[in-house]
Amino acid sequence: MDVISTRLQGKALIADGAMGTQLLERVPISQNLEALNIVEPQHVLDIHQAYLEAGAELLETNSFGANRLRLARYGFAGKVSAINRQAVALARKVAGAKALVAASVGPLGRPLAPWGSLSLEEAEEAFTEQLEALLSAAPDLVLLETFADLAEVKIALGVLQKLHVEIPVAVTMTFLSDGATVMGAEAVEAARALRELGITYFGANCGSGPQDMIAIMERLASVEGLKLIAQPNAGRPQLVEGRTVYFSTPEYFAQATKTLLELGVAIVGGCCGTTPAHTQAMARSKREWLAAGCPRRTPLVTFTPKEKPQELPPAKRPGILGAIDKGFVKTVEMDPPKGVELQQMLAGARMLKLGGIDAVNIADSPMAKVRMSPVAIAHLLREQVGIEAILHFTCRDRNLLGLQSELLGAAALGIKNVLALTGDPPSIGDHPQATAVFDVNSEGLVRIIAGLNRGHDMMGNQLGLATNFAIGVGVNPAAGDLAKEIERFQAKFEAGAHFAQTQPIYDLAMLERFLEAAKGIKIPILVGVLPLRSSRHAEFLHNEVPGIFIPEEIRQRMRQGDAGQQARCGVQIARAFVEKLANTVAGVYLMPPFGSYKTALEVLA
Repeated sequence: MDVISTRLQGKALIADGAMGTQLLERVPISQNLEALNIVEPQHVLDIHQAYLEAGAELLETNSFGANRLRLARYGFAGKVSAINRQAVALARKVAGAKALVAASVGPLGRPLAPWGSLSLEEAEEAFTEQLEALLSAAPDLVLLETFADLAEVKIALGVLQKLHVEIPVAVTMTFLSDGATVMGAEAVEAARALRELGITYFGANCGSGPQDMIAIMERLASVEGLKLIAQPNAGRPQLVEGRTVYFSTPEYFAQATKTLLELGVAIVGGCCGTTPAHTQAMARSKREWLAAGCPRRTPLVTFTPKEKPQELPPAKRPGILGAIDKGFVKTVEMDPPKGVELQQMLAGARMLKLGGIDAVNIADSPMAKVRMSPVAIAHLLREQVGIEAILHFTCRDRNLLGLQSELLGAAALGIKNVLALTGDPPSIGDHPQATAVFDVNSEGLVRIIAGLNRGHDMMGNQLGLATNFAIGVGVNPAAGDLAKEIERFQAKFEAGAHFAQTQPIYDLAMLERFLEAAKGIKIPILVGVLPLRSSRHAEFLHNEVPGIFIPEEIRQRMRQGDAGQQARCGVQIARAFVEKLANTVAGVYLMPPFGSYKTALEVLA
């Protein structure tokens, strides 16, 4: 019999409450909470002691985010072992023989491939480092908590299996009110999948408050062989005078605890916003339940499997794909304005349309500098000029909700083309203090858009009406590691990309090598062309801009003559290059220097 079963004896355990929100009442919000284990351990000891005195029979270590990826943001990447070993030691010092110690392990803080950039190998290394440190300090059990991605849970479990862990392992995931995580893992289905992997202790934590938790536990009660864990938040938080406040009272938690115990939940505790007062009330509720003979109740909620989304029949090839089918496509990039004045941009778009340009590319705050929304511009160009737009769309500024919301809005506004990009980090732009989101990378964004085209969102919820985007991706023929670039290109293609646009390129031989390497990826490619404005411009691009290579022969030609002659030479070089592309690729993606649309038309004349 494992240590939890021994303590349970067919009854239930009361776990402690929040550690993070309790620490944030004592230290600045900028402080890394897990590092307090070695920097200011008395804070952690005091909170453990308060929960023990309140009646907690299970203390969680202050190690939720103590992995190298999260700690690196605060300069503690080299302290993973020390922080985690100390986390167990502090909890053990307080718990003694009165309570069990659960080694808390949370998500790594970065989305896994293929949605994000975190590889399987990196995830395994991070989990291994943290778990080895925690296990070396001899906790009573391991608690993998607050997970949304079932794949990430399985990686952590795989690491534990390799480490030959003999103590109990428990898993809790965070479910929304509809019974699924933000990554689409449905509670019952996740429980059954983990039960097959040998997990006995499973449940939910965080999310919202006790009522939603009760509904989740009622669903999970249908899964045989589980011992359930419930750790709700103290309701939904509210921001009051700059502080996050939770309003569920200890008395309310006591009532919910009674219901959870009657449903057969084995471990009941609290998450964000709960305090020792909540734990005390829950412990009192447990004593009353025991005195009443441990009554049970029948769940009111039953589990109904989510219907699989039905793919809608494909519509005709949208946007730029139709133009590509007809012949060599000419597109030009337009930079959004800094303010709200659009007359100059509208005039430029009219000039380009009259010049025979098939579509314009609208950048999304390029170089992480604030510009007008490309969604608004693409819509206005379509309405007022009648020209097709390729909407650049980055992962930098929008979370998973925002990405999908804006894409649906773009579809409703008639935008048909989206170039899925990761985006430049804010640190290089004019708002370096801004927070980058990057919930997914460009490949993950392609998968999201492809799902919308099939009529469902990222969670599998049906939309009723599918979008019909032409999905573009960026590629770099001048990448230092061409094999890696092709591998990423292949992944984007498999995720659902329809066409690709390259970074600026000046070397035809380099392009031919790229095309040869990518010949198995059967989607049209628009080659990036940036006309050189001067010798200084050429040297800057070659020496200071990552991913751009300009042959010495071209740079030598650009050094001849005065400024006007150099500008004309740049146009001639670009024009000759475009002529060579006509029978090689699907089209050209022209980036006029300094917003000179006249130069673009001269190149494409």
